Amino acid sequence: MADEQLDYPVARTVDAQDTVAGLSFPDPYRWLEDDGEESEAWQQAQNSLTDAFVEDWPHLAALRASVDRCVADGTGSANWMVEPAPRFAGGRWFRLDRGPGPDYPDRAVLVVSDLSDGPGRVLYDPNADGTRQISWFVPSPDGRIAALGVCEGGSELAEIWLLDTETGERLPDRIPQPTMGPTVVPQWLPDSSGFFYTAGDLTSEAFAFRAYFHVVGGEPASEPEPVDVVHAPTVQVSADGKRAVVTAVWPLPEYVCELPQRTWRPFVRGLDSSVAGVIDGDRYVAVTNHGAPRGRIVAIPFDAAVPSDPATWTELVPESGRVLSHLRLVGDRLVVTGSVDAEARAWVFDRDGRELEEVPLPGRGALPLEVLPTAGLAPDGHPDEFVFLFSTPVSSPGLYRYRLGSPQVETLCSPRVHLAGATVSLRWAESRDGTRVPYHLVLPDGADGTLPTLITAYGGGRVSWPAQFPGPVAAFVEAGGALVISHQRGGSDLGSDWADAGRVENKQNSYDDLYAIAEHLVASGVTSPDQLAVTGWSNGGVMAATAFTQRPELWAAVVAQCPVADLIGCHRHPYGRFAVTAEFGDLADPKDIARLAQMSPYQLVRPDVAYPALYVHAGGADVACPPGPTRKFIARTQAAARAAAPILLRVWENVGHGTATSRSEGVAHTTHWLAFLMKRFGMVPRADR
Repeated sequence: MADEQLDYPVARTVDAQDTVAGLSFPDPYRWLEDDGEESEAWQQAQNSLTDAFVEDWPHLAALRASVDRCVADGTGSANWMVEPAPRFAGGRWFRLDRGPGPDYPDRAVLVVSDLSDGPGRVLYDPNADGTRQISWFVPSPDGRIAALGVCEGGSELAEIWLLDTETGERLPDRIPQPTMGPTVVPQWLPDSSGFFYTAGDLTSEAFAFRAYFHVVGGEPASEPEPVDVVHAPTVQVSADGKRAVVTAVWPLPEYVCELPQRTWRPFVRGLDSSVAGVIDGDRYVAVTNHGAPRGRIVAIPFDAAVPSDPATWTELVPESGRVLSHLRLVGDRLVVTGSVDAEARAWVFDRDGRELEEVPLPGRGALPLEVLPTAGLAPDGHPDEFVFLFSTPVSSPGLYRYRLGSPQVETLCSPRVHLAGATVSLRWAESRDGTRVPYHLVLPDGADGTLPTLITAYGGGRVSWPAQFPGPVAAFVEAGGALVISHQRGGSDLGSDWADAGRVENKQNSYDDLYAIAEHLVASGVTSPDQLAVTGWSNGGVMAATAFTQRPELWAAVVAQCPVADLIGCHRHPYGRFAVTAEFGDLADPKDIARLAQMSPYQLVRPDVAYPALYVHAGGADVACPPGPTRKFIARTQAAARAAAPILLRVWENVGHGTATSRSEGVAHTTHWLAFLMKRFGMVPRADR
């Protein structure tokens, strides 16, 4: 469509420099980092401009209806649309419930039921409780108490509540430390007397989360557990109650303790490797990438003289062409999940490592709850059954059960959304250095000729971006667009070497992979440069903003969601220091800072460049990626862009990183930026054709 000249709110400039590791960079919009009255007024003016641009589109209502339908009973988030699987405890099932439709509740309610998918009794309904939302839940093993994380005001920081499952009443226990979920959840002792939990030290200059222990009915812990693990430690507890293990956000079982005394001692320390598994009697059985980028299974005795020496480990399953990711102890068997060519698979082994069977998953797709490296550390589902969520790029998550040794998977809750007539194919592009990069292409029903195409990607943090249902973004396919799920380096889609080849000093490879996919889509006739867009969230938001500045000629439009838009200036923010150091480079190293400046969106903006259309959104309550640096990026880009393509910002108040957002808010946010894209491409939702 034709560009329309917008009247952007003026942002003054200041004579400021950002000096890091001895290198200085102009920072003319530094004042926009602060949440003062002036920056707030500027932000509100930007919001009004963006809202007017989007709401002027005549198909907004039809698009919102399509987004709402594609979400079905999910959260509404375009990036974290899947809620936890049901959990079995005390002979009953506990689950977060939104059904049935079409009038889905805004926030999921906590339900207890005799069946994993049957009618149940509501324990807590946050819809009648202000702006609260359940982030996670963990029933006690005896099923008498439910621990849950309750967020408020859109923030991912949650308060731990304990509910009596018979009465639904909240117990008097008050735990002052906030958790940050749903990435880390508590683990109970088998006798249900207490639990370990992970909570934030918000007084620290570092982004520190530590392990604590709470005794039901007792006073809150005043000190964390005496273990030197600060980056989101997860405590695992053995089924027999004899031991606990604490592992970090990049899984490594660094300490073990004897229960009930809680006497901690070092276990596997000092390795730059992932070791993620379960306590199995007197040993820790785990998937590791040590000496095996695609994963192997090992057993590490707790009484080993030098457990940190991999030479003392017993290999149960060697590395092969498949990627092994997560391991669970189900009954007396090991259920191992992973992937082949970025598509989910699952296998069953005995405890000596002998392969018994492959789980017949219900299609080619993803186990959407397993994107994080720590996903398998907490027990879930049923102790004797493999209960799991599964989706494909064209069907929403369904709930399934596999009884070991069975010839088939049982459907407990069918997918509620299908993209009728849409097709999926796995394709490969060649990156700048010759590496073949996979991506999944979803084509709409009746696809013909070049199409408006949206690439979705994450590409970092050793996190996979699986071939799963895109939730509300499926509305783009319903409207006739093509959707791409990128598996570029930086993520763990093809193993840990694939992840490390796109991180830190190799980070540019991840971006080059994205550009290769974009060029392959054009060369193969799927789309054209004036019909191509890219979006990403969090780390993917950085990727999208970097792609906007590094290769502006590739895109017609870019949507960056919750990015860290200033990689250099992140040293002023606790989470920014943590995340950027882990993913991009050492903020104290001049060589790394010089390299970061070549991929930091704020520093890369150049005057008089024909940039594509841009939409960036952020959460006003986001403690991970606060809106200040994004405001600076937008101000600089609006001042520099040569063409009249719109450069838009939307900051959503009382919204965090997106994982504690209500369903209606998630639908509204995704509808907003999809409307920006579809208006740009001249697309019309099916209902308005």
